[in-house]
Amino acid sequence: MSETESSAPLPDHEDPGIEPWWRRSAPLAAAASLAIGAATLWFGNMLHRVPLDQHATLSYLLMLPLLLIVPAFSAAGLRLAWLAWFGARGATRMLIAIVLLAAVMANLLAIWRFGTALLRIFGS
Repeated sequence: MSETESSAPLPDHEDPGIEPWWRRSAPLAAAASLAIGAATLWFGNMLHRVPLDQHATLSYLLMLPLLLIVPAFSAAGLRLAWLAWFGARGATRMLIAIVLLAAVMANLLAIWRFGTALLRIFGS
Protein backbone atom coordinates (compact mmCIF):
# COMPACT_ATOMS: atom_id res chain seq x y z
CA MET A 1 0.00 0.00 0.00
CA SER A 2 1.44 3.35 -0.93
CA GLU A 3 1.63 6.33 1.36
CA THR A 4 -0.99 8.29 -0.61
CA GLU A 5 -3.57 5.53 -0.17
CA SER A 6 -3.14 5.36 3.59
CA SER A 7 -3.38 9.12 4.09
CA ALA A 8 -6.49 9.62 1.96
CA PRO A 9 -9.38 11.18 3.89
CA LEU A 10 -12.27 8.97 4.85
CA PRO A 11 -15.55 9.58 3.01
CA ASP A 12 -17.97 11.83 4.80
CA HIS A 13 -21.23 9.90 5.28
CA GLU A 14 -23.19 12.67 6.90
CA ASP A 15 -23.62 16.12 5.42
CA PRO A 16 -23.41 18.65 8.28
CA GLY A 17 -25.71 21.01 6.36
CA ILE A 18 -28.67 18.63 6.43
CA GLU A 19 -30.72 18.60 9.62
CA PRO A 20 -32.40 15.41 10.85
CA TRP A 21 -36.04 14.89 9.85
CA TRP A 22 -37.39 15.63 13.34
CA ARG A 23 -35.83 19.09 13.25
CA ARG A 24 -36.97 19.81 9.69
CA SER A 25 -40.61 18.80 10.18
CA ALA A 26 -42.38 19.58 13.44
CA PRO A 27 -45.61 17.80 12.33
CA LEU A 28 -43.68 14.60 11.62
CA ALA A 29 -41.93 14.79 14.98
CA ALA A 30 -45.28 15.33 16.72
CA ALA A 31 -46.84 12.39 14.88
CA ALA A 32 -43.86 10.16 15.71
CA SER A 33 -44.09 11.15 19.36
CA LEU A 34 -47.78 10.27 19.41
CA ALA A 35 -47.14 6.93 17.70
CA ILE A 36 -44.39 6.08 20.18
CA GLY A 37 -46.65 7.07 23.06
CA ALA A 38 -49.52 4.93 21.80
CA ALA A 39 -47.30 1.89 21.21
CA THR A 40 -45.54 2.09 24.57
CA LEU A 41 -48.85 2.69 26.34
CA TRP A 42 -50.24 -0.44 24.69
CA PHE A 43 -47.21 -2.43 25.83
CA GLY A 44 -47.37 -1.00 29.35
CA ASN A 45 -51.04 -1.95 29.58
CA MET A 46 -50.23 -5.41 28.26
CA LEU A 47 -47.78 -5.94 31.13
CA HIS A 48 -50.65 -5.53 33.60
CA ARG A 49 -52.29 -8.65 32.20
CA VAL A 50 -49.34 -11.03 32.50
CA PRO A 51 -50.05 -14.09 34.63
CA LEU A 52 -48.11 -14.34 37.85
CA ASP A 53 -47.09 -17.68 39.30
CA GLN A 54 -44.29 -18.87 41.56
CA HIS A 55 -41.63 -18.56 38.82
CA ALA A 56 -42.84 -15.31 37.27
CA THR A 57 -40.61 -13.01 39.31
CA LEU A 58 -37.44 -14.77 38.21
CA SER A 59 -38.60 -14.88 34.59
CA TYR A 60 -39.40 -11.17 34.51
CA LEU A 61 -36.16 -10.36 36.30
CA LEU A 62 -34.30 -12.07 33.46
CA MET A 63 -36.39 -10.14 30.91
CA LEU A 64 -35.98 -6.80 32.69
CA PRO A 65 -33.20 -5.48 30.40
CA LEU A 66 -35.51 -6.03 27.42
CA LEU A 67 -38.50 -4.58 29.23
CA LEU A 68 -36.62 -1.37 30.05
CA ILE A 69 -36.90 -0.40 26.41
CA VAL A 70 -40.47 0.75 27.16
CA PRO A 71 -39.50 3.76 29.31
CA ALA A 72 -36.56 4.44 27.00
CA PHE A 73 -38.88 4.70 24.00
CA SER A 74 -41.28 6.86 26.00
CA ALA A 75 -38.43 9.19 26.92
CA ALA A 76 -37.52 9.39 23.22
CA GLY A 77 -41.16 10.23 22.47
CA LEU A 78 -41.08 13.01 25.05
CA ARG A 79 -37.88 14.35 23.49
CA LEU A 80 -39.50 14.33 20.04
CA ALA A 81 -42.47 16.22 21.47
CA TRP A 82 -40.12 18.80 22.95
CA LEU A 83 -38.32 19.25 19.64
CA ALA A 84 -41.60 19.46 17.73
CA TRP A 85 -42.93 22.17 20.02
CA PHE A 86 -39.87 24.36 19.62
CA GLY A 87 -39.59 23.58 15.92
CA ALA A 88 -43.15 24.60 15.06
CA ARG A 89 -43.68 28.05 13.63
CA GLY A 90 -46.71 30.15 12.85
CA ALA A 91 -50.31 28.96 12.77
CA THR A 92 -49.38 25.29 12.72
CA ARG A 93 -48.04 25.58 16.25
CA MET A 94 -51.53 25.44 17.76
CA LEU A 95 -52.49 22.41 15.66
CA ILE A 96 -49.29 20.66 16.65
CA ALA A 97 -49.95 21.56 20.29
CA ILE A 98 -53.07 19.36 20.31
CA VAL A 99 -51.13 16.38 18.95
CA LEU A 100 -48.26 17.07 21.35
CA LEU A 101 -50.57 17.22 24.34
CA ALA A 102 -51.91 13.77 23.46
CA ALA A 103 -48.36 12.50 22.81
CA VAL A 104 -46.98 13.77 26.10
CA MET A 105 -49.92 12.33 28.03
CA ALA A 106 -49.56 8.96 26.29
CA ASN A 107 -45.81 8.80 26.94
CA LEU A 108 -46.13 9.82 30.60
CA LEU A 109 -49.01 7.40 31.11
CA ALA A 110 -46.94 4.64 29.47
CA ILE A 111 -44.07 5.26 31.88
CA TRP A 112 -46.49 5.25 34.83
CA ARG A 113 -48.22 2.05 33.66
CA PHE A 114 -44.85 0.38 33.15
CA GLY A 115 -43.77 1.34 36.66
CA THR A 116 -46.96 0.04 38.24
CA ALA A 117 -46.66 -3.18 36.23
CA LEU A 118 -43.14 -3.69 37.55
CA LEU A 119 -44.37 -3.07 41.09
CA ARG A 120 -47.11 -5.66 40.52
CA ILE A 121 -44.67 -8.21 39.10
CA PHE A 122 -41.84 -7.75 41.59
CA GLY A 123 -44.01 -6.87 44.58
CA SER A 124 -45.60 -10.29 44.76
